[in-house]
Amino acid sequence: MLSFTTLLAEHFFTRPTDVVASAVSILLLLSPVQSELKDMGLWYWIFWGYSAALLILSLLALLLLSPEKSPADPMNKASMILKTLAIRFGNGRFLWFTLFVLCVLFYVDSQSPLFVALFAYASVLLLIDPKKAIYTFKFLAQKPETAVAELFGIQSSSAYLAKVYPDSKPVKRFDVAGFITNAGGRERWIVGLVLEAYELNEQRWLKILTDESFGELLEKTTIPESPKKGVVHLLEADGDLDLVGHLVGTVCEGATIEKLKFEYAFNISIQEGELLQVRCDEHNILYQVIEGTTGTEMLESRNEAGFIVGEAVQLGIWNAETRSFDRYGWVPNMNSPVSKSETIEVPACLPNEYQIGNIPSTNFPVFIDRETAVTHHLAILGVTGSGKSVFARNLIRQIADEDTKVVCVDFTNEYGVKLADLIGGSLVQGPQADAMFTAIDTISDEMDKFANQRNKPLIAAKEKELRDGFKVALQNFFASDDKAVLFELPDVANSAGILEYTKWFFKALFELAKARELQGKKVCIVLEEAHTIVPEWNFLGVDDKRSSSVVNSIAQIALQGRKYGVGFIVIAQRTANVSKTVLTQCNSVVAFQQFDRTSAEFLGNYMSSDYVASLTRLRPRHAIAVGKAFSSGTPMIFGVPEITEP
Repeated sequence: MLSFTTLLAEHFFTRPTDVVASAVSILLLLSPVQSELKDMGLWYWIFWGYSAALLILSLLALLLLSPEKSPADPMNKASMILKTLAIRFGNGRFLWFTLFVLCVLFYVDSQSPLFVALFAYASVLLLIDPKKAIYTFKFLAQKPETAVAELFGIQSSSAYLAKVYPDSKPVKRFDVAGFITNAGGRERWIVGLVLEAYELNEQRWLKILTDESFGELLEKTTIPESPKKGVVHLLEADGDLDLVGHLVGTVCEGATIEKLKFEYAFNISIQEGELLQVRCDEHNILYQVIEGTTGTEMLESRNEAGFIVGEAVQLGIWNAETRSFDRYGWVPNMNSPVSKSETIEVPACLPNEYQIGNIPSTNFPVFIDRETAVTHHLAILGVTGSGKSVFARNLIRQIADEDTKVVCVDFTNEYGVKLADLIGGSLVQGPQADAMFTAIDTISDEMDKFANQRNKPLIAAKEKELRDGFKVALQNFFASDDKAVLFELPDVANSAGILEYTKWFFKALFELAKARELQGKKVCIVLEEAHTIVPEWNFLGVDDKRSSSVVNSIAQIALQGRKYGVGFIVIAQRTANVSKTVLTQCNSVVAFQQFDRTSAEFLGNYMSSDYVASLTRLRPRHAIAVGKAFSSGTPMIFGVPEITEP
């Protein structure tokens, strides 16, 4: 039994099942012949009890093990402790050697040559392990200098598992390895990268990554002389490998058509928003990083290995002709290499386009169609300090031209300072402004009275004064060479009078637009701090129905205005206090960092939950662009270049 266990039954390493097999066979052998072994005396019961204890430990280790639960689970921890004790003290060769020696000591004359021969034979089997010795000797006689491992299994079409030879030279991650395999139906030489090198069950293992795109490895390495099938060779690369500098990881379990999951290779640094690529059917599928999660996996002897699983949302296949991404309709293969995206030849801007930035750490451009941004309304959202206002002012500079007039509704006078070289002045100023403010106060005073006490002719006269005053001011602006003008509010408070004043401005502009009296121009209305101009009903500064109706009136004008060449750029810190009637008409959105739940819920109508979750983590001067005005055709995180304002 000692010879059988050593040469045939037991593996290179002991497992709990091996301990169970050895203990059960010993107990079955000893129990029936207890009377025949009475010369052993107490030693019989010591050895019998030791074997029974090992049997119990091994069985408990197997019963407590729960593969579905985490390695940190108390039952799995207990199983690991029991397993360690069982395999350390229950090696089959040791158990049968002990029984063999006890029998020799008690039943063979210690002075006879037979005693010496039997004892020497048992010692050789225990100390040398002939199975491993024969295997090692045979291998050393044939082993090439470069051979380090033998293929053990195929994990996928691009990942191979190899078992390292006991005396091989050290192998580390991202070393180059080559081997002959007949995977795919034909025998061929394959070169790959060592992605993982680890030890498990007293054996060293390698995970080797291969791919058809790894042509650089074949070019920079030499095939060893007479390589044998299944033997893994460690190769020297001729020069640095560009592949290693771009490899991010491999596709792992859980990937879908929409979302890529990959195991990070700890090779190069990546950040949220960066662009990755995976080769599928001769196409480079591009994904944008949106999340990363850490984890651990249990190895042996209480050792753990940490890993990071990244998540990236599919953008698609870059189409240089349409300057957009075409969706790819399937998932990449398991263990496919994931690398940083390649640089592209940047297409020039079309006449009506403007490049607002790039996808982070790439030269992939993000274009906005200026006409579509205006005619279909654009929302620019973000907290203070995120880069929202600087971005908006720079965009206004690009939109304002001979064909598009810009009216900036701003009560802070920030635009008057920052865009002084562009803005010609206030739309209404001087005595005309004073007269119109007085007209608003008169209307407000009359409207505060009971309905039967109001002076309706006076109200009608003042409303006509406001309408005519705004029309004249707008027509003068359209006829001038000025590209932009300020519409200044008389006060920062969100009172009914200010809303009434704003309403008549929009009414006058809308009437001119419907009558085709914009002199062939398109008009872009910029609503800075939009909550002061078109607030949500529950954020009104005054609590009456008249103020609510004024806001609704402005919202309805915004709703219909784009049909006549009047568009909006809505700029706000939070969506919660801005009229949703206006916001929902914005076909394009540039979302900088956001924290409030209302903004997340609103933006969830434009982009996936993965992008919504990233809003709180966006870095300064980084935003998500989505909507009709962007050529990409899909939401994406982009970086805004540093802008120096005059």
